[in-house]
Amino acid sequence: MPSPRDVRTVEDARRLTHVKVGLFDNYGVLLGKYMSKGKFFASLEKGFSFCDVILGWDTKDQLYDNVYYTGWHTGYPDAPVRILPESCRELPL
Repeated sequence: MPSPRDVRTVEDARRLTHVKVGLFDNYGVLLGKYMSKGKFFASLEKGFSFCDVILGWDTKDQLYDNVYYTGWHTGYPDAPVRILPESCRELPL
């Protein structure tokens, strides 16, 4: 198994045993989810969706009431994202 910092390619990422994927919100907080191996492998190739509400709330999960990108007016849809293997990092316990 490669060290997380050594992951550079899709092939490297396929050798990982545990994976949590995430996105950073407007405050730099990592918000993520665990994926099954099958979904992770498929997402490496095709991407996946992540609810864009993370760009519409603050660090206390309170919704903004004056944003254009996302909100009640858009229904907080899922946004397409892709995994960047070279951004792999080990999460502290």
